Amino acid sequence: MIFPASLVEIAKLAGAGDKVVGVNEEIRLDYCLPDFRDRPVVGKYLQREKLTYWDVLEELRPEVIMDFEIDTLYSIDELKAFAERHNAKLALFDIIKVEDLFPITQEIASLVGGDPSKLLEFYRKHLARIRGIAKALEERRKVVMLYRGINVVTQTNVLSDAVEKTGAEYMGKLPTHRKVVPVPFEEFVKRFSEADVLILLTSVLTSEEKLREIRDEMLDSSEWRKVKAVDTGEIHILGSAIDRNSFMRWSPRIIPGIYQLGNVIYPDYYPDWESVAKELYRLCGVER
Repeated sequence: MIFPASLVEIAKLAGAGDKVVGVNEEIRLDYCLPDFRDRPVVGKYLQREKLTYWDVLEELRPEVIMDFEIDTLYSIDELKAFAERHNAKLALFDIIKVEDLFPITQEIASLVGGDPSKLLEFYRKHLARIRGIAKALEERRKVVMLYRGINVVTQTNVLSDAVEKTGAEYMGKLPTHRKVVPVPFEEFVKRFSEADVLILLTSVLTSEEKLREIRDEMLDSSEWRKVKAVDTGEIHILGSAIDRNSFMRWSPRIIPGIYQLGNVIYPDYYPDWESVAKELYRLCGVER
């Protein structure tokens, strides 16, 4: 089987990690997946190279290929053609709502012969707890999430739903099907001047240090202070990378991620996220 990092986490948590024969390069950074760092790498995303993708697939001849339904290192049509040519099962997923993790986890477990029960219970328990906290809130704070520059996370990205799970309102509902979209500064100020909270997201290509520099530039800018969240200093940095404290991911990590979001949006209501992260990592077999 071939997986990206987020889906490998699900396969491992469903007890089927031994069937993963190829991975993407991100996995070498994944705190939850230290036992997969020696698997063959399909594609060189972090090095911005595409040369090895099809060569490695040809060599591995996987029986099952799973990925997200977005073009990354390759064309989806090319991947479908490869799977058909080699008689491999192809499963493509999209996560728009946090609840989508339930059927995706069940399908992966079905395809690879794993047991998803512990992971599904982890989802159920914490989503019920989060719903209870959100119901007690008296205010729906307005939130926008950004990647480096003014690249807005949209409503088709599960991260926007994670914000709404906390009880907040996600403002980045733009007329696009893209997961992240660049927005000109003038349009951003016009659309999002009433945002109560801005969240800057790290990635495997953008460090927290770089985002601190961006945040400082925003706080020092009279133009940026037209946005309420900037004027009040409500700019927070959260991890969408793959290290042990990054939970803004399309994977089971999004569960502690909702608590992490709650901590910055509603700090008086949400408990510390670290205990939930430790619970997830224990399920992964990794002590945090």
